This record gives sequence, C-alpha cells and structure tokens, in this order.
Amino acid sequence: MTFRRGFKSQCERRAVEYRKQLGLHKAAPLSAEVLAKHLSVTVWSTKDIAALSANDMPVLNDEHDDSWSALTMRIGASNLVLFKPVTSTGRRNSVVMHELSHIILGHELAEACILEDGSLVPGNFNQDQEDEADWLTGTLLLPRPALIAIQSHGGANQRACDQYQVSLEMLTWRTRMTGLTYQMNRRRG
Repeated sequence: MTFRRGFKSQCERRAVEYRKQLGLHKAAPLSAEVLAKHLSVTVWSTKDIAALSANDMPVLNDEHDDSWSALTMRIGASNLVLFKPVTSTGRRNSVVMHELSHIILGHELAEACILEDGSLVPGNFNQDQEDEADWLTGTLLLPRPALIAIQSHGGANQRACDQYQVSLEMLTWRTRMTGLTYQMNRRRG
C-alpha cells in the first residue's frame, strides 16, 4: 500500500490532536465510542434497529458472513455508523473506528448492494480509500506515543490489548508497521 506524501504523519497528528481535544494524554486509549460522540456520529448495532423483521436479523447478524462488519449511512447532514454485533470488544472498536476514519478522511460513501445469497457488498469499492481508512484506524487506536508506552510496559500482550480495546493482531500490526520494535532495539543495542 502506497500513500500520498505525508499521509502517515498526518494520521499521527490527528490521533494526538483528537486526544488533546478530548482532554486525554497523547498515549491514552481512545475508544471509537468516545470519538464518535466527539464527532457527533451516531453508532448503532443492528440489534438497535427495531424495524427489522425477524427474517432480516439473521442475515445482518450472521457472524460467519464476512461480507460486511460495519457501514456508514448519511441521513441528511448526519452520519450513522451501523455495525454487526460481534463478541470481541477489540473487533467492535476497530470496525467502528474504521467507519469513523472514512468520515474523518471525507471519503465518498460506498453504495451497498445485497446479493441473492443475502451478502452485503459495496457497489463502488475503492481500495485506496479502504487502505487509508485502515491506516488511520490503526493510528487512532494506537498512535506512536501509545505504542512507545506499551513497549516500555512489557510490549504486546493481552493487558495492553484490553487497555486499548484492540485485538492482539491490531497491536502486532501497528507495532510492526511503525518499525517501533526495531527502533527501540537499536537504541538499546
């Protein structure tokens, strides 16, 4: 994945700036729920939609169907993030933060299409926008100051994942992608 010049640094600045706006330390955890409130974005689980029929609920809530995990809808001037209920707090935090990242980056909303088998897929998928949203998501959840704090307290482990509401995969990915482990080992060596 290749980003425009300065994009990664811009993401790091945004992650720290949102924490500052919320009165948080630059290394503090930031949940998608808190950021959504700050951005005036409504977040619902599919279980929060009372008008869905009993026939529609299994299709939308099927944990084995990976055709979608969350989506953003624009209703007038407001945004609504709708997510599929999942068991993992880290996964839920990540998929909602991914949708918030699309909003923050001003991405065009995808058009949703429902296939004959009930799968929900975007009709105008844009890989560049998905890559940008993935990168900003990871940075919002685990900015460089947070990764440094985690490394100084024992590194990637379940305690850090619980504190930052992320999966071990997300924490490992962010640490690897930033090159932080390598950089810290060079300083020690």
